[in-house]
Amino acid sequence: MQTVTNSLRSLAQDYRVAGSKCLLLLLTSAFIIYDVISIGPKAQTIYQAILTTKPIFLAILLLGILRVLLPTQPPNWIKSLLVVLLIVVQSKYLVWRSTHTLSLQGPDALLCIGLFAYELLSILNSWTNNYLILQAPNRRAEADQYHQRGQRANKLSVDIFIPTYNEPTTMLERTLIGCKSIKYPKQQKHIWLLDDGQRPEMEALAKKWGCHYLTRPINEHAKAGNLNHALQQTNSEIVVVFDADFIPLNHFLERTIGFFQADNHVSMVVTPQKFYNPDPPQKNLGGRFIADEQTEFYQVIQPARDAVNAVVCSGSSVLYRRQHLEAIGGIPLNTIVEDYATGILMQARGYKTVYLNELLSVGCAANNINEYLKQRMRWAEGTLRMVISQHNPLWLSGLSMMQRFTYLSGTLYWLEEILKTLSFLSPILYLLLGWKSIDITLSEISTYTLYSYSLSIIVMSWMRGSVLLLIIYNLLQGFHVFKVVLKIFFYSQISEPFHVTSKQLDSYGIHFNVRSLSHILFLLILSILAIVFGMFHSSGGDLDWIYLIWAQANILLLATALIAGVSADHDRGHPRVFSGEACQITTPTGEVYEGKFLDISEAGCRLQTHLPVSLEISETVKVEVPHTSLRLMAEIRHQQRNNTIFGCMFKAVDPPTLWKLVNFTYCNSQNWQLPRLPTEWDTLRAIASGLYGLYPFRNLRSSCKAKR
Repeated sequence: MQTVTNSLRSLAQDYRVAGSKCLLLLLTSAFIIYDVISIGPKAQTIYQAILTTKPIFLAILLLGILRVLLPTQPPNWIKSLLVVLLIVVQSKYLVWRSTHTLSLQGPDALLCIGLFAYELLSILNSWTNNYLILQAPNRRAEADQYHQRGQRANKLSVDIFIPTYNEPTTMLERTLIGCKSIKYPKQQKHIWLLDDGQRPEMEALAKKWGCHYLTRPINEHAKAGNLNHALQQTNSEIVVVFDADFIPLNHFLERTIGFFQADNHVSMVVTPQKFYNPDPPQKNLGGRFIADEQTEFYQVIQPARDAVNAVVCSGSSVLYRRQHLEAIGGIPLNTIVEDYATGILMQARGYKTVYLNELLSVGCAANNINEYLKQRMRWAEGTLRMVISQHNPLWLSGLSMMQRFTYLSGTLYWLEEILKTLSFLSPILYLLLGWKSIDITLSEISTYTLYSYSLSIIVMSWMRGSVLLLIIYNLLQGFHVFKVVLKIFFYSQISEPFHVTSKQLDSYGIHFNVRSLSHILFLLILSILAIVFGMFHSSGGDLDWIYLIWAQANILLLATALIAGVSADHDRGHPRVFSGEACQITTPTGEVYEGKFLDISEAGCRLQTHLPVSLEISETVKVEVPHTSLRLMAEIRHQQRNNTIFGCMFKAVDPPTLWKLVNFTYCNSQNWQLPRLPTEWDTLRAIASGLYGLYPFRNLRSSCKAKR
């Protein structure tokens, strides 16, 4: 009876999801039909506007074709031409915007100035970043050269710090095994577990894997205090810091230590952060179309900042020269972004900081939207509080003008996030109240706005990744950044106590985080009401049609952001790593089948055999990896695709096997590569899968419930 009830419930849920998909498609179709009917009488106006600027139209069309034919980043000479062209077009656009589109009477004045300020800030910020991108060095060739030299040179002594407070034992065990597995002389490598939680189980864990254990009686100043305490107890020449959830690849030190040996002025080497689990937006928008949110920062922005010695210290997978760290007084204590401040102080001393854009470690991303946003708000608050601190890079002695300008750009990024979110109010206020944020005709939008934004999207997505995706990420966090700014300016001396971002995997189920996503839901409802109201009260003028189309585009982005923020975990107790490594499966009857892993963790795996295998649920098989000593006993938990895909849980994993398993899964460079920058096409596919395919609800296990 229970089985029948569950089947009926699942069937009802399937119909509910299918009905929601149909409703979304019907609403979208209705908007498109309305727009086509409305635009009919105006088609001639648009056509004439395009004809008057035919060369520009053809040039942008050609660029669009080149963008499709060359999906990877273009050569530097093409980038230079594109940047110059973009500056010319955007300069002309800004002049036109400031002289022809601003209505400076009544409430329109504030809205017009606000929207123009956002566009101006965004464009100026992009010019700074584009200039730096053109100068970005590639350190991989240097790393190759230093690696070859380092094999013959004397090795620098290294202390590896792993600060922890409340992270689970399973997570720390992966990190300790990864650090122990780094290829480096044992006598020169010292691993320290820095436990601010004063937990006996952590001391036992460190002892189990042959690592040093440090704690302190009072855990004041959080991570910064923990690191400074460890600095006083150790003496190696180089200090490496890994957050508790980060696992280094085997060749981490081989690829990085040479920078310190080759140049005594190098004080810090930063490497990118890559995650072995998807963040909530990445997971909800199809799970495979887009990279995590920080891909642009680590793949584009950080290499660009390296050109002017303004690399941001990201706090994990970072190496410091102890002598230089001590020269600045250790890790700064009076900030919640101690890593960011550490990098600035080192650069202000004239020391050299290096960014190696090579994947050398993997970590755990926040698994639900609340923790995801909490982490971003801490970054925003810490960065913005630097402006009112003694470490403000604008007047900190020792920094060059270009370094100050680069850090200013990074600070303005957070203010741009606020204005971008507030711009979603513009069509709502016009359609409901008649307040204009831009005064424009259809021919003007075709001639100026369309060309400027088309060129911007083509160039920016080519050099930095999808612009649409950045808007979706902004919608998730922009309003929360606004709250941070209000707190800083009105309560500048009050800072929230430091909280470690929880990386625990959620339980199965769908959770809608009302508190985190309420601003998106509010804007979405208002936009729908504004469109309905506008349709029935439209005068048929150009401005009405422009704001209606604008509001419809906003609805698409808002709805996608809402889906992206759902907490829909579908994770197992341990994060799985995608893998295509070959394996052999031996059945209880002794038959051997060839196959490959689809994903794997230290607790279980999903594998695919080349031929169907007759196995029952709960049967135990032996899984072997050719050319290695890895042998595992695994219990079959489920099967798919005519007995060729099997989900397994490993049995009786002893410490030596766990060591091999963690090394094979996480520390093996063959399993990892830097993520590809997403294109606009990737984002459109993600929108189609996440929104119109309702991807987070594809395996709905429980009805949606609000989580406050």
